[in-house]
This record gives sequence, C-alpha cells and structure tokens, in this order.
Amino acid sequence: MDVAYDWNRLPTPKHLSEFEAKWSRRTTPVDFSGVWRFRELLPFAQTSQILTIGEGQTIIQKADVLAQKLGMRADSLHLQYEGMNPSGSFKDNGMTAAFTHARITGARRAACASTGNTSASLASYCSATGLMRGIVFIGSGKISYGKLAQALDHHALTMQIAGDFDDAMARVQQVARRLGVYLVNSINPFRLEGQKTIMLRVLEALAWEPPDWIIVPGGNLGNSSAFGKAYMELKDLGLVKRIPRLAVINAAGARTFDTLVNEKNIRWNQGNPDNPAIDTFFKDLDAHDGRANTIASAIEINRPVNLLKCLRALEVMNGAVR
Repeated sequence: MDVAYDWNRLPTPKHLSEFEAKWSRRTTPVDFSGVWRFRELLPFAQTSQILTIGEGQTIIQKADVLAQKLGMRADSLHLQYEGMNPSGSFKDNGMTAAFTHARITGARRAACASTGNTSASLASYCSATGLMRGIVFIGSGKISYGKLAQALDHHALTMQIAGDFDDAMARVQQVARRLGVYLVNSINPFRLEGQKTIMLRVLEALAWEPPDWIIVPGGNLGNSSAFGKAYMELKDLGLVKRIPRLAVINAAGARTFDTLVNEKNIRWNQGNPDNPAIDTFFKDLDAHDGRANTIASAIEINRPVNLLKCLRALEVMNGAVR
C-alpha cells in the first residue's frame, strides 16, 4: 500500500525555499515541527487533525574528522543526527504521521513489533497524546533494553514471543488484522510519509541543493523507501533538478536485500519486479530456518516489509546495496 496524491488538485510550493517562511512561526506547533512544517508535501490531513510532540528538531553536522579518516575532502561528508527527536529516534518522524492518520480513523489501540526504537516512539506518542493504548511485540531477548525501558515508563503493554523480530512482525500483523488494532510499523504507508521529511531537512540544511549520495542502513527498509518516494515526488513537482544516489547498507548477518539485488538481480523494473523469484528466495529461507544474526540489533531483520518500495527507491535514485 502506498500514499498517492493528486498534485494537480493540491496547492504546492513553487520553490522549496518557500518553507523558510515558517522558521519565524515557531510558536505554532505545526510550524515548529520538523515534519509538519513541510505539510504541503504530505497533505493527507487537515491542520486541525495533526498530532505533534515537536518532532524533527534535528540537525545536519559536518563530519570533517570522519571524512579525513575515509580519505575524503573536508566539507564533503555530513551526518544527519536524528537522535534529537523526542524519543531519541528517527522513528518519531513517521510516528507523528501515523498517529495523525490514526486520529482520523478513530483508532484507540496501536501496536508494533520492535527491536527498540519503534516501541519507544509508539509509547511516547501514546503517553503524550492520550490518543491510544500502545502494545509492543518483541522477540526473545531481541530488544534494546534502554528503549524497552522507555516503552515501559510510558505504560505500553509489552508482549514477548518466542522468535526474532521477523516472527514478532508476523504476529503483530495477525493481531492487528483480527482485532482491529492500528499497526504503526513502517508497513504502514503513513509512517513513510513522515519519514520523507528527513530528506527535506537535509535539503534545507544544504541550501536546497541535493547531496551526491544518501547513505542509510537497511533493516525493514522504511527510511530508504521513504527517501526514494520523497525525491520521486520532488522531481515530479519540479522542486529539485537532480536526484542524489542512494546507498543502502545491510549488516553482514542480515543481508536479504543485498542478496536479492546483487546476487539474484532483482530490480523494480518500472513496477514489475520478479515476484516469483522473491517468493522462491523467502521459501528457501524458511526451509533452512534462516535467521538474521548481527550485533546491529536495530537492523537484525531478514524479511523487510518495505522490500518492494525500496526496490523502487533504488530505481528512482540510481541506488546501490552493500
């Protein structure tokens, strides 16, 4: 499922610099938010429906020391630091959009599978807004305890199941369908609408000039999919002339996307990916009980729910996977 807009019927900016006018209106919550100040580019909700807790106050930092160690020139490497979000995670960019959509639908319970960040973000929004009760599914020992503490502090109901994140993800989808619980993992397309704005803040910090490359870790592939959608829409609207390249980095012990792209030669193919080959890959993974195993617990995922959308992002952004 994807969120598509009829841009011909919507007011859109003529230039990205028009968003700068909102910098002076920081006493207005939707303009203070680093997500919703770009609401003309995610126009699925009326201003009165938006739920925000001040997310998106994040900055881009020059990383000259790291650039030097990598043999790059000064001023050529930047890091987008999303740890300054209210829950300490980039997930808040998407959670504010998901909660806004949940409010529109009248949802009263929200659930996620999590290795840490999603659970903390979900619980924070539940607590701050009082909109929904949060339910978190975690695998056996597969969660950041600091993030779990955040979820518990905000009174989320936490359920541990036998298995890993992929098992928890499968189970929470079953529960959401059967019990009518609102699912806030990045399989929810409204999550990705909020995460598009990470790229808008990057552009904002670079005086609206796209960088050469965007490098992002790949787990469930939500961020990379959102980034591709952001640039696809910006190019279609004539708001950028050039699209940066995208590099998605898998962990060595959780390299489903790397395998499919670089070994199985799977491509988006203008909306016609080789679905039978993808299905065969996952059947073989199941037959051998293939499990992700990496110290990078946040991306310890073998069955990314945004696989197809990330294939699209690679096509849009002439991307690479490692």
